[in-house]
Amino acid sequence: MVPVLQTVAFLLMFAQPDAVDAAFDKGSAALAAQDYSTAEQQFRIVLNALPGDVPTLGNLGVVYSRTNRFAQAIDVYQRALKLAPGNVGLKTNLGLAYVKQEQYQLALPIFESLVRIDGRNLQARELLASCQLSTGRYEPALANLKLLTEAAPNEPGVLYMLGVTLTRLKRKDEAHAAFARMMSQVQPAQADFLMGKANYDTQRFEEAAESFRKAASADPALPGVHRELGKALISLHDDAAAEKELRAAGSEDAEAIYYLGGLLSQSRPAEAVPLLEEARKLTPDFWGPLYYLGRIYANEGRTSEALPLLERAVKLNPDESAVQYQLGRVLQKAGRAADARAAFARVKELKEKAVDNEVNAVSPGSMK
Repeated sequence: MVPVLQTVAFLLMFAQPDAVDAAFDKGSAALAAQDYSTAEQQFRIVLNALPGDVPTLGNLGVVYSRTNRFAQAIDVYQRALKLAPGNVGLKTNLGLAYVKQEQYQLALPIFESLVRIDGRNLQARELLASCQLSTGRYEPALANLKLLTEAAPNEPGVLYMLGVTLTRLKRKDEAHAAFARMMSQVQPAQADFLMGKANYDTQRFEEAAESFRKAASADPALPGVHRELGKALISLHDDAAAEKELRAAGSEDAEAIYYLGGLLSQSRPAEAVPLLEEARKLTPDFWGPLYYLGRIYANEGRTSEALPLLERAVKLNPDESAVQYQLGRVLQKAGRAADARAAFARVKELKEKAVDNEVNAVSPGSMK
């Protein structure tokens, strides 16, 4: 039996062009209405008739991104960019999809190229600074953030990154001033929330937890506050309190479900598995749930189940040393010695690179 969508597409190829246009219009309307299932269906009909239609490829990428299928979004954006290599919107969306996958090294050159093309592209410059910060390139991040604060002196998100970058560079007085400006631009609960994020990102977990508690006290319904407090408490090894906060985040907070699953994965793996499966369902192209599920199954001796999960996790995030290490362990158990050695060599490479980034960040030229 020929699939229904292929049959429709076949007929459209020989129908009036208006039929293809109608499918595109229906898909666009569905995308605007956040009806992603219909949007995907209509855009696929168009692409079966017109495989190289760049606007449709771009829209399908948006559908994938908004439904957390970032690996598929990346594939679609790459296809579109082969046909329209200068399309700024496609490049931006591809970079954002990499960021969502925590593949900052791959996103970095995209935003660098966009800034080179147009230095006034503030969105690209902010995303570039974010990637530089996430990869330990603190001095270049600082240069871009200073340019951004000149263009928008009171943008809280930029001031937040500026404060974190200055903290990383051990320029404490300037960091304090940036955070003070940030907090003056938002409501008290949001200010405490952002300060908590800043403390968390600079590994000051006691201060982070205190800021998040203040934010939760001022506004218990503030989006993300229970999740972020739970994450800080995990870092403080207060597992019982962390579990309570992560459960309070709600059943629709995929990140909180993921962190809860990860928290329980060592001590209560049977409870962790359904949580991680739910997180996997909500974020199908995120490496984290796959990693924890793979680790649980590996610890239980279920090598054949662990291996594809960890291989997929590595494909989604090849720069995470913990995933590479677990994959190496499982490959050893599976008798794939050469592949295991390659995975362990990658672990060593990633750890050495992380050390180099930290050394460069605190070099004499950075201590101002």
